[in-house]
Amino acid sequence: MRVISGIYRGRRLIGPRGSQMRPTGDRLKETLFDILSPAIPDSTFVDAFAGTGAIGIEALSRGARTVVFIESSRESLSLIRQNLDACRIAGGFRIVPLDVFTALRVLGREGFACDVFFCDPPYRWTEYRSLLDTIAGAPILVPDGHIIVEHHRKADVPDCDGRYRLVRRIRQGDQCLSIYTVRVVGPAGS
Repeated sequence: MRVISGIYRGRRLIGPRGSQMRPTGDRLKETLFDILSPAIPDSTFVDAFAGTGAIGIEALSRGARTVVFIESSRESLSLIRQNLDACRIAGGFRIVPLDVFTALRVLGREGFACDVFFCDPPYRWTEYRSLLDTIAGAPILVPDGHIIVEHHRKADVPDCDGRYRLVRRIRQGDQCLSIYTVRVVGPAGS
């Protein structure tokens, strides 16, 4: 596992050992950032279910102003810190050591706003609709912001409801990226 592009390009990242964590593969990560490339510089980027922190570190490497890592696992929090240290990243990030639903409530109360909300829930996750509803209702996305959900191709991931809409789905092997836009209502869109 490595940083693909940007100022930390080529840096090796520490992966999980013997755990059920499955970091985003380099090929899928490269596809994601090729699609998002215009949105990354000077952005505020959320890496939810951050795992190793590889996605958020890639965003920082490519010019994101701030990355918020949301993760509740102690093992993963340790990996995120180790990988930030390995890349010598001392600032431009925040680690929120909470489950994603609690973190969304906290960030929403703070008036936090982001450009990109990436989430890669655990492999057997089933709460996609609840997750999307919570993100869309927080509200923490700026106008024209994106939610990106990484998931198994057979997962039951919704296409849209009144607040969010699927704009693109990319499949590589068994993994998919679903990219959504949100109808912004409230402080982030004001």
